[in-house]
Amino acid sequence: MSVLYAGRESEDFLARDPSWVTQIKTLAFLRLARRLVAFAQVPPKLIVDFGTGNGMLARSLAAIKSDARVFALDFFSDPPGPMEGAAYLPFEKASSLTGKVDLLVGFHVLEHDDNPGRLLHKMTDLLRPGGTAILEVPNIDCVWTPWFGTACANWYAPFHRVHFSRRSLAALFTQHGLEIVDQQNICGPTIAFSLANRLGCKPGAPFFAVGLLFRPVQWLAEKLTGRPSALRIVVRKPAHADTQ
Repeated sequence: MSVLYAGRESEDFLARDPSWVTQIKTLAFLRLARRLVAFAQVPPKLIVDFGTGNGMLARSLAAIKSDARVFALDFFSDPPGPMEGAAYLPFEKASSLTGKVDLLVGFHVLEHDDNPGRLLHKMTDLLRPGGTAILEVPNIDCVWTPWFGTACANWYAPFHRVHFSRRSLAALFTQHGLEIVDQQNICGPTIAFSLANRLGCKPGAPFFAVGLLFRPVQWLAEKLTGRPSALRIVVRKPAHADTQ
């Protein structure tokens, strides 16, 4: 899988945003980080962002939880940029965290592996007993998939190796002995990416602006159809049982 991401050249590592886009995303990620931390059973002292990408979520978690240690994990030996309070580790050097993590987040990570079950085991192996994991994936049954076809951001071949529906996502976590705490429908940035793909362009500020303008319509369409652009699941590792 790592061969696909050599040099951080895929759109998963967007780092060319103008300042106004960065400011909007920063506010959005800070808000997201607060919501994620609230799912932990106790105030988390050790947090991991698994598959950190551009590092924005890890930095936001560090900003709102200054009393916690926050680690950003990914393929590469070097971080994506200044981490501002979060520590960066490549996957192969993260074994010291095994069984210690209070809160693990993995946003749009599982779908990038040919064997998501194996990857899920690696992720939850880092959790302490009773620890919480929050993962998000694109929804293959998204209302926008018929509109954009293979250009839909939820397909994103060849980088998305597996596609999830709400049922298949829940089944994966249940098979691994994890307690499902919550499942959420998420209105993600599908329009901007999908429109750029359809036009054969790289995502950027103009498409971001279009996505913002269209967002009320997107939210309403996903709400009415029950077919969101992304699926978020909150799970807990059993306090006295091993995951498979």
